[in-house]
Amino acid sequence: MIYKVLKNKAFTLIELLIVISIMMIVLIFSYSPYNMYQNKARLKLATREVAQSLYEARNMAVSGVQTKDDKGEFKNKSVGILLSSEDGKNENVYYYFYNHDLTYDSLVFPHFEAEKIKNIQDGVYIVGFSSGEKEFKNILLFYKSVKGEVKVIGFDDSGNKTEITSDTVKIKFSFKKSNLDFLKKEITYYLKTNIVDYK
Repeated sequence: MIYKVLKNKAFTLIELLIVISIMMIVLIFSYSPYNMYQNKARLKLATREVAQSLYEARNMAVSGVQTKDDKGEFKNKSVGILLSSEDGKNENVYYYFYNHDLTYDSLVFPHFEAEKIKNIQDGVYIVGFSSGEKEFKNILLFYKSVKGEVKVIGFDDSGNKTEITSDTVKIKFSFKKSNLDFLKKEITYYLKTNIVDYK
């Protein structure tokens, strides 16, 4: 008699398997939107980090920089930020420090080691730059010492430099180089006002 009562109160193996299957299906369907949201959040954070690097570089040029060789002193230096869409370089922001008396005309593509390298979010890549109708593979944002004035130089595939004279530069990002619009982002940097517009 007790056995019959216990038998009626327990779940059968088939009932347990059905419940577990339903739970697995619910988990699978809830993971996909969460993963997409997480990827979009990484993309948004990467654009904020690059914008923060631009603000930081300008502030360093205005207030002075302490380099590896300065032994604790802050010195007037011009600061360059190199952004690249080349594979292997497109997930970092590179900081270069120049002598305060360097002129814009003598700037070339930096072939020396960066003073500081800042990694943006994992899986997010810089995929291109544009100003007006022109597209660039690399850009160097050069902030003049003390004044903080910015000049932007674009470099094409062969390393030829072009001074960007328009007021805006667009920096394009993609999560894992995706072609889907919701996994792409673009920011516009206004040179005259040092403002970044997030879209």
